[in-house]
Amino acid sequence: MKKKVILIAAVAALAVLLLIYPENCLNSARYGLNLWMSAVFPALFPFMAASFLLLDTGIVRLVSHIFAPVTRALFYAPGESAYVFLASAMSGYPVGARLSAELYANQQITETEAQRIVRFTSVSGPVFITGTVCTGLLKLPEAGVYLAAAHYLSAVAVGILFGIFTRRLRLKRRQTPRLRFNEAISQFKQDASQCPPVGEMLANSVEKALIVLLKVGGFIVLFSVVLEMLSVTGLMDLLGWVYMPVAKTAGFGSEGAQAMLYGGVEMTSGCARAAVLNLPIHIKLPMVAGIITFGGMCIHMQTTAMTTSSGLKPKRFLLAKSIQAILAFGFTSLFLTLFPLSTAASNIGADTKTAAYSGVIFAAASLIVLLIIKIWQRRSKHSAFPLAR
Repeated sequence: MKKKVILIAAVAALAVLLLIYPENCLNSARYGLNLWMSAVFPALFPFMAASFLLLDTGIVRLVSHIFAPVTRALFYAPGESAYVFLASAMSGYPVGARLSAELYANQQITETEAQRIVRFTSVSGPVFITGTVCTGLLKLPEAGVYLAAAHYLSAVAVGILFGIFTRRLRLKRRQTPRLRFNEAISQFKQDASQCPPVGEMLANSVEKALIVLLKVGGFIVLFSVVLEMLSVTGLMDLLGWVYMPVAKTAGFGSEGAQAMLYGGVEMTSGCARAAVLNLPIHIKLPMVAGIITFGGMCIHMQTTAMTTSSGLKPKRFLLAKSIQAILAFGFTSLFLTLFPLSTAASNIGADTKTAAYSGVIFAAASLIVLLIIKIWQRRSKHSAFPLAR
């Protein structure tokens, strides 16, 4: 009851502030909408539509069979987590949460498995890390390899840590039959033969992707306005003063504390503020890595929204992202110590278009897989020996 009262009071205060500062609200909403239209939507839509399309084909069963030994050993999670992690790593927030919820809704994984998968597959995409942040904000394309390596390595580390914790609690894991590879292929062919028509699959995938991205856009606009309201009322300065002792210990200073606070609410704004700080690169880059990895409350709310429709409630997600952010900060500092940025030969993020093209390639590959599946489906209908499970 207390939480609801606090929430109602906060919403009422926000409504009043919107009336007092209408121009600030309008400008911040335009900023969030422009960010969604110019960067988020083009980067996420091809991946997300293709991912939903592949879910309908049953290819997740084949991928889970191939990677099940690895995911069980590292994360104490089913093989489906490998597909979710790969799709999320190629596209970004909040694809990991949405695909986990989809698998749970289709009863392909249990609730506890879905919760474990969400914790370590919620990652940012290469377009944002190497393009938006390193090339666009930091003006340092060669830093992309540091941030990307630390980001994904910290996610794997969190998966391993929570896997160890789960084993010690002796939680039950869903028992699935160990199939040979040819048996897994047979099951995949059987699933492929039962696919709905291509037009229906494409329409469903596009519709799901658009609904998800509209929700994401709404959260980005909302939190852009919230940040502006916190700034104009001076609440952000007050929070920065409270956070100052921790920031000084870490070597951030007052402006660094402000950037971390903004990143704690919305990561793009936090990265933009961190990028213009007059700090050494060995302090600024780990700070940006921590902001991206934590994701901010905007990403946390998106994750909750993506899983609510399936009845899945992410547990320990805030703890997992906090640990991952600390690890990403540490990994980035370690990489900069071992491989100074001045000697970096990688130019992974030099062109944002190169990263964006990967979405089109992924979508095209998905369509090729779909075409092969439909050929199998047609041949199985005309064959005297239909495909068996």
